[in-house]
Amino acid sequence: MNWINDIQNAINFIENNLLENINADNVATHIHSSTDYFQRIFNIATGLSISEYIRNRRLTLAGEEIKNTQAKIIDVSLKYNYDSPDSFTKAFTRFHGITPATARVSNDNLKHFYPLTIDIYIRGGFNMERKIIPNIPEVNYDGSEVDYTFSLLTSIFNGAGDKTELAELAVYSGMANRFVWIPGSWSRGCECLGSIDETPYEDIVRLLKTFGWEVKCIKVLRDNQGKPLNTDNEQIKKDFVDSIDKGFPIMSLGTKNYRFNAVIGYENGGSTIICKEGIDGPNDEKLSETVSRDNWEDTITDYILLKEKNDVAPERVRFLDLLKLIVNRSKRKDKIDSKTMRVSSANIGFAAWEAFLYMLENEDLSELSSEKVNDILGQYCDGLCQIWGRNGGLPYYRSLAERFPEWKTELEIAINALDECSKYGGFLWSQGIGWEGAGLEKFRSKDGRKILADEGRKAMKKDMEAIEQFEKIIKKEGV
Repeated sequence: MNWINDIQNAINFIENNLLENINADNVATHIHSSTDYFQRIFNIATGLSISEYIRNRRLTLAGEEIKNTQAKIIDVSLKYNYDSPDSFTKAFTRFHGITPATARVSNDNLKHFYPLTIDIYIRGGFNMERKIIPNIPEVNYDGSEVDYTFSLLTSIFNGAGDKTELAELAVYSGMANRFVWIPGSWSRGCECLGSIDETPYEDIVRLLKTFGWEVKCIKVLRDNQGKPLNTDNEQIKKDFVDSIDKGFPIMSLGTKNYRFNAVIGYENGGSTIICKEGIDGPNDEKLSETVSRDNWEDTITDYILLKEKNDVAPERVRFLDLLKLIVNRSKRKDKIDSKTMRVSSANIGFAAWEAFLYMLENEDLSELSSEKVNDILGQYCDGLCQIWGRNGGLPYYRSLAERFPEWKTELEIAINALDECSKYGGFLWSQGIGWEGAGLEKFRSKDGRKILADEGRKAMKKDMEAIEQFEKIIKKEGV
């Protein structure tokens, strides 16, 4: 039973060093073990990775400190090993369900993850069931929600036996040409897949059908106590178990406090699900982990099941249909609501560009606290993630230019334009914009943001140039 003592010693080491820059290597070294071996043992015993345990404990303590003291949120984020307030805010919100600023003034109880102690109980055999779909590709996560979405979809498709390249999915999902923004509101999450659906799941179902997949989309409606109204927990579990048994991963779009993920397995008849997902670690570290979730059916809000694979239309037909969709969306003048999916508040395409750049140049940030300006900078970066996503589809466009030489001239012009447009996603860093000090003050100033807006207008013109080339292809083909 030495391994039990090793795990308890590791937990004690973690608890004594939560404010230090520790990781799985440090913990394994402390108990004289290899990192890979101890990671496996720790996960088997606790259901958690070492980094997940460290993160849960730090965010618990950070929540207590914000709730019970007057310490500045930026100081708390640094204390618990987050390099930027933005990464801390994202991690804190996913864990506790509210932002650090809201936690300070709210009467709601925060989530507590208590230190673990290890005991062993051994009961009869044949009562534990674990099944995982093998050979699921990793879900790459580098902090960009757009790139993460591409990687998630690629993992799900390939896990289901559909060998599809990431760049191809980026194009057909629309993410490589998407832009959505809510005028007058610095809002996070505009870049997420489905954020401009006018009916629930519209874009996702369209994408899956493009690749021949019949799907079942479930939105779990709940009453005020959280009880499902249109299904029940047993049916939700059955859906997940049946899909995993057939070898099809599930795309989970909404689970409270967690980023959407690929569900790749289950334990104990579905009481626990096993997911691949991107996470924000300490020191602004971006990680992809395989994690287990208990009591998951009590909080899940949406999920999509792959049912069967059918034949697909020829690539020429699929691509021309996509170009028509991209062109029509880019030029829409009406607005849609990012929550109800009805025409209302959020701009898309060129109208989103205009709303985004107008806010950037004209918003008065002079009287706002540094924490609020920092938060707005993070939201501006969320918009940039969409623009940076233009480069995600370039390899696929290049392959089309080779396979369809009649489109080569237009596609090469569009590729160059989208490449230039995407570079705006990182332009702010070249201007000395940053999360604190002089970099943050430059973002606060109108002069600093005018430079960003002027460069953004150049990027928008490049986006328009690409759309013009797509229109030429459509006209050439007479569709």
